[in-house]
Amino acid sequence: MPNTTLADDENLGYNRRVKPFSLVVLLAVSLSAAEGEKKSSSLDEKTRLKVVEYMLKTPVNEASPAVVKPFLALDPETLPKQQRAKVIAKQLEISTLLKLHDTKKKGSVLSPVEGCTVSTFLKPTKDIAAYIMAGFMEITEDEEKELMDRTLCHEVDLGCQFSLTIFHDAGSKKPRRLFLAGNDPLWALVAAARAKSGASIGGRGYFGIGLASCMH
Repeated sequence: MPNTTLADDENLGYNRRVKPFSLVVLLAVSLSAAEGEKKSSSLDEKTRLKVVEYMLKTPVNEASPAVVKPFLALDPETLPKQQRAKVIAKQLEISTLLKLHDTKKKGSVLSPVEGCTVSTFLKPTKDIAAYIMAGFMEITEDEEKELMDRTLCHEVDLGCQFSLTIFHDAGSKKPRRLFLAGNDPLWALVAAARAKSGASIGGRGYFGIGLASCMH
């Protein structure tokens, strides 16, 4: 059996986690090209609840794109209280997959996202539970610095191009908390940092031709 490096193992795990990307390609086309579909707001209550029930019990990589669009358009606050947290988490999971897919399409050199600022991915701490339910996991400030050093991206890039989400309440003296989606390719670098490994990630990373870098 051939030897594997930390990067190989991490990328193997990453490939398992991102199977939904095969669906996301279809979703990206379906969501932009579909015409004549009913908007979520026009669905009757019985149909809305069926959409929710279907999406909550169906893995993302098995869900019908025709159902995903009205599901994403749902306002969780209009749903029964016991469903709201699960719906918010599922919507986060899908929107994050679409976001990471769009970033991957841009190539290995990323330009700043127009109109996106840190405030775009700055959230109140009360939302942490929903993000954890959606598969987000916490990283440290040092690990964020490692990501910026290894990718040449600024913090705003990690949030606008990838899935970095910052949780902090205005006026609070508590330190902020940082999270990445579990399917974010940046986890390969976090894993290497945690293992204090010097193993090269280049060539086996998210873009297939080395690390992502940002243009400033």
